[in-house]
Amino acid sequence: MKLIIRLLLLLLSQYSLVGCYKISPLPIGPSIGYFKIDLNGKDWNKTYNNAYQTVESALIPYSGAYPCIEDHLDVFTELFSPEGYLRQSLYLTKIPKTVGTSKIIAAPAFHCDETDPVYSELYTITQDGDVVGDVYQPLEGADNYLHVEIYNSKTGEIKGTFQMTMVKTRDGGTPALPDTLRFTNGRFHTRFIRDYH
Repeated sequence: MKLIIRLLLLLLSQYSLVGCYKISPLPIGPSIGYFKIDLNGKDWNKTYNNAYQTVESALIPYSGAYPCIEDHLDVFTELFSPEGYLRQSLYLTKIPKTVGTSKIIAAPAFHCDETDPVYSELYTITQDGDVVGDVYQPLEGADNYLHVEIYNSKTGEIKGTFQMTMVKTRDGGTPALPDTLRFTNGRFHTRFIRDYH
């Protein structure tokens, strides 16, 4: 009986260790195209030396997080540390599926109004890439806009430019960025995935 209990404890301890252990911090998803922007006058993409960035776009179906009636188009980018840990995530959500210019506003929690313009949020990530730190949203009244230059529903291609000023709306501990972020010269060119999981 003691042997069985010891074996069960050994199995449980191994299971709990495996649950927390990451084989690799590298992202699993694809990175398609580019996403470049200046943050407070410096190249945001080079925030971390010897690090890397991913760029993705997708048509996102209805979900509890953004209960939009129609599938909405998102473009998002993530910056990783030299060790491969996620450090920042920037989202442009509900991009119009047409060429033109739209305002960018703060992303409301668990809400989507089809008449709203583009939503955006930036998260800083701490520890080993899985704990949300500070949260930033577009400053109301600032000149925040996104311009879609190319949109092709058949090929999934989307290209555009944007600028926005963001302010910290949630303090997540040791600050990685200043309280106010001025993003200028934003440009992206990517291809969206139809069935995002």
